[in-house]
Amino acid sequence: MAKRKTATAETIDTSATEAGADAILRSNFASPEQDALALMQAATMLIEADAPAKVNLALDHNLKLWVAIKTVVQAEGCALPQELRDNLVHLAQFASATTMEAGSGEIEAAKLIALARVNMHIAEGLLRGEQSRMIRERAYELWQRSGCPEGRDMEHWLAAESEIKAMLHFH
Repeated sequence: MAKRKTATAETIDTSATEAGADAILRSNFASPEQDALALMQAATMLIEADAPAKVNLALDHNLKLWVAIKTVVQAEGCALPQELRDNLVHLAQFASATTMEAGSGEIEAAKLIALARVNMHIAEGLLRGEQSRMIRERAYELWQRSGCPEGRDMEHWLAAESEIKAMLHFH
């Protein structure tokens, strides 16, 4: 069990806890790569929290991140599908409840890992969606370049998929 204590200002750089939430609020949760990176960074902090001050910082960072996500997805005009918005709100509530539970003094390492896994799964989903969008756009571009032929959709899709996966794999 990791102790959750109040850390002093000298032991924690609070700017780190603001970065992820600020990124989400700036992008309006519409920049999959940036949003995925913020979630993965929060997951890493949770997993690597090996001292009370680090646990405190990781939980605070994660909570601020999820409050930002909840704020964005509940805002009027959010373009995400309602079911996805609802799921993200429920995950934000889980992150909040788990963080508040830790406020009682101790949190099991398994709970930190559970929070980290939620972040990683959402990040992976964002990146898969971004990859699909990139493939779709590249396939359309290839189709146009070849004179818009009928019946060659799969050929263009597979070529685009190969290009995008190779690009993402090596960068």
